Amino acid sequence: MAVPASSFWNDQRCRQHGWWLLLVLALLLYLPGTASIPLMDRDEPRFAHATVEMTQRDTWTIPYFNGVHRFDKPPMTYWWMRLHYALLGVNELAARLHSVLAVYLTALVVGGMARKLAQSEGAGLLAGVAWLTSLQSLVHGRLCVADMPMILCVALACRALMELLAMPPQRRWNIWFWCLWLSLGAGFLAKGPIAWLVPALSLVLWRWVFWKKPLPWGRLQVVAGLCITLAMVAAWGIPALIETNGAFWKTGMGEHVVKRGTDVFNGRKFVPGYYLLTTWLSLFPWLGFAVPVWRSLRANWTAQTSFLAAWFLAPQFIFFFYATQLPHYVMPGYPAFIVLLALAWQKRSHTIPALAKGLTFGLAFLIVGGWVFASAAQIQNSGIRDLLCCALFVLSCVLAMGGTVACMVWKQKTTRSNIWLLCLTVALTSASIELLGQQLRITSVPVRIAEEIGPFPQGMELHGCGYTEPSLVFYSHHLWSLTDDVSTAKALLQKPGPVTLVVLRCEWTLDRWFKGLLGAAPQGTAAKDHIAITQSLLAESPGVQSQIISGFNMARFSWVEVQLFIRR
Repeated sequence: MAVPASSFWNDQRCRQHGWWLLLVLALLLYLPGTASIPLMDRDEPRFAHATVEMTQRDTWTIPYFNGVHRFDKPPMTYWWMRLHYALLGVNELAARLHSVLAVYLTALVVGGMARKLAQSEGAGLLAGVAWLTSLQSLVHGRLCVADMPMILCVALACRALMELLAMPPQRRWNIWFWCLWLSLGAGFLAKGPIAWLVPALSLVLWRWVFWKKPLPWGRLQVVAGLCITLAMVAAWGIPALIETNGAFWKTGMGEHVVKRGTDVFNGRKFVPGYYLLTTWLSLFPWLGFAVPVWRSLRANWTAQTSFLAAWFLAPQFIFFFYATQLPHYVMPGYPAFIVLLALAWQKRSHTIPALAKGLTFGLAFLIVGGWVFASAAQIQNSGIRDLLCCALFVLSCVLAMGGTVACMVWKQKTTRSNIWLLCLTVALTSASIELLGQQLRITSVPVRIAEEIGPFPQGMELHGCGYTEPSLVFYSHHLWSLTDDVSTAKALLQKPGPVTLVVLRCEWTLDRWFKGLLGAAPQGTAAKDHIAITQSLLAESPGVQSQIISGFNMARFSWVEVQLFIRR
């Protein structure tokens, strides 16, 4: 039996229940797996343990990791994580909870913006749901990194800019004035200058490219606002620069911002048009509605929608020629697309539900395609095969969930079968993420190494040769000496006293696998092979506990074998 729009998607119900429906959806989608998925090398364990070391050193200004300064990011994320560590202890859930909260708060910001522009509570709810169910949000909304707090601040700043410049005038020193400048200050403290560049370029594109009409700049109260923002940054920045003799600025800005823009980082290759491709995957499944969003935008070109277009494109322009490329770099512009999607919802056409149903039916193609891929590739390694199946299961569930929501909302009517289908797809998505987390944990080399080491005597030295992933530090709760030079392993093992040594034995990379398929390299051969060295160490170290541990290296998307030596 169909439930008419007036009784389900009406504004009164959305106004009363929208915020907690989004909260329940966020909890169902973002808590599963958050505590079970091991920290993903390399950024997550660095953030997680840097907070531990800041707490141990009782400092609030300078992050440390593995006993040395960590200048990658400003400190706000560490402060937020420190609060969760105090409440929940040091674990994966506490390390990632700030991103879960930030992705939910961003959903409220996006939903509030869509609700006001569309004059529809249903549009606001759709925007929040679309944000929470997009693929990149599902990924970064549960990571122990600084991106989601920064995106929350950018969303707040852009919302404030639109309220101040594209809405009827308000009194000075209003809430949007404070929201703008406090968000800019907090955004810089979260992830540096990108939190300023996105709103700034959005304004430039809006004023001189898209809207081309005068704007009431005086409403921004720039002088007073800049004083507030700069005071926030200076309260941390000046002590940090003094304490490090300027090294925080030189390394944090010079290497991690400027140098990443001119030089490819971590051996990655520059791909022209990279973000044109990855945006389709990041906004999956909602970018499937790009055509109706484009039509709606052209038919309703206003000061507000043109600003949203500028906001969405600003990160694309910023990172188009940036040498280091990662899919989430342009994510600060995605909230704008979600708002435009909600506005297009008011201009529904009969072709939209068919497209949404097409997304749902794509589930079958993913499953069949994954099975064909696994069979054709003749994957013998059960760990890799299980990981692949879990990942495809997660993608399939997200696809089915997104298609179901799109069908229900776009048609503005529901049936009991649709409601049960939605509950089923959300439950399956939650279960699939938890299943993937368990599988990743089983195949996590650092987790298994920490379990094998167990309690160790005081004074034990921990060394990694060839295998240098920072999650070793987090899971062992101890400082490590890490080097890529495998030849130093013999000297380290001969040193007197208790020692733990991890030596890379073999590594099979995805790049090497593709070369094998194309005939450019022998099939099944390892990209790195140090078996001879590890066998020599075994022969020369009688009485030393040794074990081979294999698993998935998330930092390099490779399968590794390491030799673990322990002398207690």
